Amino acid sequence: MTDRYNPPSDAGIEILSRAGNTAADWNTVLIKPGTDLTAIRGCTFSGEVRIGECGKYITDRNGIKRRTGLYDSTLIDTTIGDNCLIDNIGGYIANAHLGSGVVIENTGMVACTGESTFGNGTPVRTINEAGGREVPIFDGLSAQAAYIIAMYRHRWKAVEALCSLIEDYCKSVRSDRCRIGDGAVISGCGQIINVDIGPAALIEGASQLREGTVNSTPQEPSHIGTGVIADRFICMEGSRLTDGVSVSHCFIGQACRLESGFMAAHSLFFANSEMGGGEAASVFAGPFTVSHHRSSLLIAGYFLFFNAGSGSNQSNHLFKAGAVHQGIHERGCKFGSNSYIMLPSREGAFTVVIGKHTSHHDTSGLPFSYLIEDSGRSSLHPGANLRSYGTHRDLEKWPARDRRKESLKDRINHSEHNPYLGDKIMTAIGICRRLSQREGIETHNYNRIRIKHVVLKRGLQLYETAATAAIGAVLATGRNEGRAFCRRWIDAAGMYLPQAEMERLVDMLEKGRFADITAFERELDKVHESYPAHAYAWGLGILAQTLGREPSPEEIARAVEDGKAAARTLTEVRREDARGDMNTVMETGYGIDCENPDDRRADFRAVRKV
Repeated sequence: MTDRYNPPSDAGIEILSRAGNTAADWNTVLIKPGTDLTAIRGCTFSGEVRIGECGKYITDRNGIKRRTGLYDSTLIDTTIGDNCLIDNIGGYIANAHLGSGVVIENTGMVACTGESTFGNGTPVRTINEAGGREVPIFDGLSAQAAYIIAMYRHRWKAVEALCSLIEDYCKSVRSDRCRIGDGAVISGCGQIINVDIGPAALIEGASQLREGTVNSTPQEPSHIGTGVIADRFICMEGSRLTDGVSVSHCFIGQACRLESGFMAAHSLFFANSEMGGGEAASVFAGPFTVSHHRSSLLIAGYFLFFNAGSGSNQSNHLFKAGAVHQGIHERGCKFGSNSYIMLPSREGAFTVVIGKHTSHHDTSGLPFSYLIEDSGRSSLHPGANLRSYGTHRDLEKWPARDRRKESLKDRINHSEHNPYLGDKIMTAIGICRRLSQREGIETHNYNRIRIKHVVLKRGLQLYETAATAAIGAVLATGRNEGRAFCRRWIDAAGMYLPQAEMERLVDMLEKGRFADITAFERELDKVHESYPAHAYAWGLGILAQTLGREPSPEEIARAVEDGKAAARTLTEVRREDARGDMNTVMETGYGIDCENPDDRRADFRAVRKV
């Protein structure tokens, strides 16, 4: 490309000089033939500066026609692509490579100040504030790779091997020049130092960005908005940080949205998570983690398909050994308004937490429960959330709210009836049966929580129905490929897989079987794609254990039909719960000026769309 750029001729230097341009050495200002020199005004050039074609008119994102060119800016050792618009740079643009169609205006500084990996390799102290679960972030990190690094410290050789693959990648992106992709727009910003920005990204009004990467594509542009401060960060495609967000040592995954003054440190946010107003510290936020309230805090924990109510809080105040405690909040948990949990704690999948809890509970064996404060103590309603219409609504809304369009970095399985939850539910059945056999006991004590005998029996019935639905569903939709039966399954940050498959992946890491991080991610893809076959093997194995022998085709077909009937039962129970939300009490506040009950009901139904 060198022969396509030439220093300006004497006549060209005169044109540039008359327009208020200066250069330490015009011989190092290399201009592409065809460039309209009158579109370069009031600029200072230092070091080697390459300038592409300019002078053409473009239509900006507001529909305004503007002339491309370089105006009132200082450019140092920078390459500028064709049809860029650089205007009113208060400091300078230095050591940068700009693609074509880039707009940078009314901005203080865009620079690379030395060799940088642009946030790649930054260690994030997730889940545990005191450290020990650090995840090195990079601009291709998946939720599943992060899960293994954070959670498998008992297999330290595998963790080291995976971190080494990431380190190799980070070395490959190290450069002394930052890159601004084609069509990116940087407007009204303060300082952008050592940041790579992908094509079509919109950086508008950001206060300060340092040591980071903003992945972006024309199909999934990323947006960083007014007042944002970000330090040592990675933003993936389609992500949005706006309205005074402040993040440090953070990974923001595909299609995530952080807004309304949200603050985060040492946290990971994976696909489609939404954060607004509150705070996060040392958080592993798996896909679809949501917190929308200024008074809410997420701290030192693992969250997944999670929703935080207003004022919900977890604390890590047992400082005898420092801030070493953590919380595990499995898939689908919800914290009610003003709920509080003293860490350490663990809630089972799809648990609703209401009130204050300080007993360090572990309800992982009893999913779909309500954990409620009762007279200052923690009380559990096992299986109660199986009958909630809210559960049904959550299971439907998550896949519909996946905003990703192209490469789906995080593997997400939305199956309602699956081996992971099925195994959890069967474990719960065993727990409920053992507890219910204790005669004459009104309230049972289990893992530092109380369970009333009457709600235990009710929960057992719901669990039994859900187990039948899970077995039938996987036998109906899976494929018999002769896979080995594995009873225990894992939810690896949104991806269901047999524990045996996870162990195989970890073994391969320990044995150095992956040439690079891409090869490891490809293997994860294979496991994710094999879910139907593994799920079928689980359903077949559970049915065989129940019968005490290999099931016949007729028995498999019967299990499928029984599963469908059980699923219909759960659906009807949830519909009944929804009907309770449609009674006359819930019409309170509707039909503000209506005296006629029918008019009030009409207003209610119009708004609620029922």
